[in-house]
Amino acid sequence: MSMERPLCRIDSALVRQSLPREDNVNNTSLNENIFFSPQKQTLFLQVSNALSQLISEEKWTPGEMLPSETELAKEFSVSQGTMRRALNLLVEKGILIRRQGRGTFVSDFKRNEKLFQRRYVKFVPDDPLTDEALPTTSKLLFFVKVSPPLEIQSKLCLEPQDMVIHAGRALLASSGLVTFDEIWASETVFSKLTEENLMKHEEKLLYSFYQSELGVSIGRVEETIKAALLPSNLCFMFKLPDPTPVIEINRLAYSVNDKPIEYRHQLCVTRKYHYTVSGQFEDNVEF
Repeated sequence: MSMERPLCRIDSALVRQSLPREDNVNNTSLNENIFFSPQKQTLFLQVSNALSQLISEEKWTPGEMLPSETELAKEFSVSQGTMRRALNLLVEKGILIRRQGRGTFVSDFKRNEKLFQRRYVKFVPDDPLTDEALPTTSKLLFFVKVSPPLEIQSKLCLEPQDMVIHAGRALLASSGLVTFDEIWASETVFSKLTEENLMKHEEKLLYSFYQSELGVSIGRVEETIKAALLPSNLCFMFKLPDPTPVIEINRLAYSVNDKPIEYRHQLCVTRKYHYTVSGQFEDNVEF
């Protein structure tokens, strides 16, 4: 059994400087009323944002346990109930994970890859036991660094002089093309991303690779989905009928401190696959 890393102490003066003072901390009941006043709601959101910032700065790294609610509440000079609300919000977002009887940990995508696959991978085989439906290989089609088009510049909140990484890859099964992914990522944030490590990474989930190899953690995503047709050049490349209907998924990924950092345009061939939606994030993790 691996040893847990020691708790990271935080600079209480730094994290408190932007937070309003909460009076009567020691007299606040742990069972606070679920109906928060606007002032209290603003406070726990501010605490949540401050915690997210500390995580993005690697005060606590993936898989590391946070101090207890009581310790954090004292560090931030807020009630334990307010701190619990802030932590709950980060658990709901998947930034933190609770392990019953052990504590609260920063999400580790690689260690809990199956869990995060269920959260982020929605395009799945109709019959997962059929070998011909399961993706087996990933093929990198292009990898370049370019100035962002206006649409990407807007989505990633970039300046005209900023550069982005533009990559295209295909996920293939024995039955043929499963998905085509067009990725746009901020070069500043993804400075460690190269053509070689994108081709050779072993993680099944791209976000696990981002976190473990590049030091970039995804906090949340926004998706839009619609029916579309596979472009003729891709139909020709992968020997598919033209036209071939696909599901088009456009996904904007945000960092832990809620900055847009990666945009993905995905075309999914549905002959042996479907898109699934789950309304709950399961808290079944391994350490």
